[in-house]
Amino acid sequence: MSKKKIELSTNVEMLIKKYLNLNDLSLDELTNRALKAYLVNHLSSTQVKEALKQANESESSYSNKLFQSNIDDLNKL
Repeated sequence: MSKKKIELSTNVEMLIKKYLNLNDLSLDELTNRALKAYLVNHLSSTQVKEALKQANESESSYSNKLFQSNIDDLNKL
């Protein structure tokens, strides 16, 4: 998962602090939930499906490479 840097306005930062305290969430959890809700509401269902499919294919490719690398390491032993 990639890291991103964002700058919050003072008002948004105060609201986030209050919300996080009330709901026992981390900023990462809140950010991911909020961005997902926003993006799903602003993209068509086709665009959402396409983006998630591409993400799953990318993760599968990475997982397959990692798995194969681990098998290769075990075979060397």
